[in-house]
Amino acid sequence: MTSTRPSRAPRTRRFLAALTATVALAAAVFGAGAAVAADRAGATSPPDEPSISFTAAPADGGVLAAGQPLTVSLSARNSTSLSVATGTVHLSTSARPLATRSDLRAWLEGDGAADRTDVALADTAMPGMAAGGTSVLTATVDGALFAGYAPGVYPLRAAYDSDGGGGIATSVVVIPGDPGTGALGVVVPITAPAIGTGLLDSEELTELTAARGALRVELDAVTGTSAILAVDPAIVAAIRVLGTKAPATATQWLDDLMGLPNPRFALQFADADLATQVAAGLKAPLAPTTLDSYMTASSFPAASSPTPQPSGSPDGSHNSNDSTGGIPTLADLTDVGADPGVVFWPATGTAGAEVVAADATQSTPTSPAITLIDSGALTTDDTPARAQAGDAQLLVYDADASTALGSAASATSSTDRQGALAAASAYAALAVAKAPGAPLLVAVDRSLERTDLRGAVIAAQQLGGRTATGLAQIAATPPVSVGLRAVAGDDSRADALGHLIADETALADFSSILATPEVLTAPERASMLQVLGNAWRLTPDRGASAFADHRAQTKKTLASVSITPSSSITLAATSAPLGFAVRNDLPWPVSLVLIATPGDARLVVQNTTPVEAGPEQTTRAKVPVQARVGSGESTLHLQLRSPTMVAIGDPVSFAVSVRAEWESVGLIVMAAIVGLMLVLGVVRTVTRRRRRALARRSDAAPEADPAEDASAADRSDDATDPVGAPVDRADPSDSERGGDA
Repeated sequence: MTSTRPSRAPRTRRFLAALTATVALAAAVFGAGAAVAADRAGATSPPDEPSISFTAAPADGGVLAAGQPLTVSLSARNSTSLSVATGTVHLSTSARPLATRSDLRAWLEGDGAADRTDVALADTAMPGMAAGGTSVLTATVDGALFAGYAPGVYPLRAAYDSDGGGGIATSVVVIPGDPGTGALGVVVPITAPAIGTGLLDSEELTELTAARGALRVELDAVTGTSAILAVDPAIVAAIRVLGTKAPATATQWLDDLMGLPNPRFALQFADADLATQVAAGLKAPLAPTTLDSYMTASSFPAASSPTPQPSGSPDGSHNSNDSTGGIPTLADLTDVGADPGVVFWPATGTAGAEVVAADATQSTPTSPAITLIDSGALTTDDTPARAQAGDAQLLVYDADASTALGSAASATSSTDRQGALAAASAYAALAVAKAPGAPLLVAVDRSLERTDLRGAVIAAQQLGGRTATGLAQIAATPPVSVGLRAVAGDDSRADALGHLIADETALADFSSILATPEVLTAPERASMLQVLGNAWRLTPDRGASAFADHRAQTKKTLASVSITPSSSITLAATSAPLGFAVRNDLPWPVSLVLIATPGDARLVVQNTTPVEAGPEQTTRAKVPVQARVGSGESTLHLQLRSPTMVAIGDPVSFAVSVRAEWESVGLIVMAAIVGLMLVLGVVRTVTRRRRRALARRSDAAPEADPAEDASAADRSDDATDPVGAPVDRADPSDSERGGDA
């Protein structure tokens, strides 16, 4: 434990204040000059400064081997603006052990009361520090001072004092005893950072599996250990769906993972939050439906592959892909090489009686289910690794020791790391002492930062003086009957999940417009599970934003197909097809049915019109409409539906101006124009024929005297009407013939 003590700077300020008062009094006697001096003296008073922090922790995880000295790491940090001179650290302990977990918690979390450690161990000088500086020291205590101490957990107190301040730090020393005969299991999750999309993409995989990437660090931390791996199947699926296009670092990471002999089990896809699913009322945990939409045939050449091996090979390794070639199945994609059975691991602190009972219902005769929970869920302070609550089978990891291991994995200083490991050793020692023959299970839990994960895993393998083993050995231990606490669910997350499920149902209905609905529904389910991932619990605000962002994206998808609104439409005929724009923003073609309903009896419309809309484009749909009146205003209501009659988008109404009489007027005008053109054509034809006849008669007449020709021309002019049209005149010979008749 780290504590602080206020700096002695206030004493200096009190002295300066007294000095200021004295100078002020002198100013009253000796004049204004002394008053100015007092102001200057007051101005030099230092402001309030932060205190000095101090930590102390024993080496070797706090375990003191017989005949060995005790090494204690001491660290101080001066956050003030003043330098601190050399100080003194007083180390002490007690011959009275911390016998229970409650005693141990109280000591580590308390203020380090001096009366609890009445045995002096050593005094050592702590080097001075400049302003903002640090001081690190290793103190050695003669191990003979612990001679005669029985195996157990003993308090360790370090008191630091200097002229600039000081502090108290508490830790523990473990005198090891008989490790007993029980097994030891260390569970380590292999998970990725929180994301909001269904699978990690190629760029993310490249970053995470590269040297110093989060996934590579996790895998390197467990390599060569006996850790029990809890693997998120979404990670291996993200690599496998890329086929031959997967990044080289990701492929190597997958091969390394599947090649490890470590026992393992699969987490829920995306390490989805089980407690929230139970709180939302789900009867079974959500799971991906298919991942086919993430794969392309070009990434899986149809080449023959070796004969598939069983998931566990003779050397204990696991094959990276059990597919026999071609497009892998969902089981192939998500295979982590898990041992038989189903293990559920809710996030620490979220599982109680309700969650455990729900998980138990997932058992089958061939695939029994067991839930991994922290000991904080039990009604007692016991930590039985193998337990049973009613019909529910349990694996219980020591919550206190696991929390300490998590702190060690994420510690940023060596002293803090050693202190956390000492606490883990102490809790493990108490568990082993209470039940020497019982197994002990711990977990290096999910965390945002893991600066020394490997160090924590290696230390965990030696807790209680035992050697880590597999999950099967612990699961085979006869269970201890336990009671479970009621743990309240997170209502906000449960409500958010309820909204996601409702949105998913709407999206499934919407997807009926697609030839292959899975291209939309499968990524939706995978993305839901990612948003539900336990990694988001580590950053609640960002987790809430992830829920909101996912809902917004779903709503955008549901609005991607719609009728484009437009201005009013004029129907200038008794019947005509009206065109409407159907927008499709999806990258796939869609099949729709356009339902048209007239607002009143003025219009008669075709009720259903099939529409085939291309991807990412606007398609024109034509609806036949007939007007029953010559003129008027009406409304046409349109609604898109899928072939299964699911409403797509919002209904849209169009104002229709009926002007059917315009068609009759237009026909009359057209008829008049056509009639006039016919009359003009007849007149022109008759005129042309007469001119031709006259020309023929002129050509047939004998040659005449020029004077006669001129006279004939004059007569021809006289026979022409004012507008130039020839006029028929009676032939005298005809009159005479008529008269003769």
